[in-house]
Amino acid sequence: MTTILTEKEYKETMTDKMVDVTTTAEPTVDIWPYVELLTKDKEVSKYVYENQLIEMVSRNDKGTFDHVLLPTDNSNTFVVIIVELKKESVKGHFRLDLNKEYGLE
Repeated sequence: MTTILTEKEYKETMTDKMVDVTTTAEPTVDIWPYVELLTKDKEVSKYVYENQLIEMVSRNDKGTFDHVLLPTDNSNTFVVIIVELKKESVKGHFRLDLNKEYGLE
């Protein structure tokens, strides 16, 4: 089962300073079974799942949550998997549209 987070729930996992840990983070949770479920819901492409593509991983400055950004077919849109580090579990996911969020085009 997957959990879609509301914008409020998503933003509660963030802090003012998010740190890019893409190249340094050690996985605490295997996100790929969760991503596989997202492919069945057509949230993530099968290609992203099969090739385990990750755009970026950012961690809040409290060290409590990682945001794992998966690419989508839409420019500047990502499916963000929220990993709760202390519980070593996936909290849920959020569809982040940077065009909408920041007025990008």
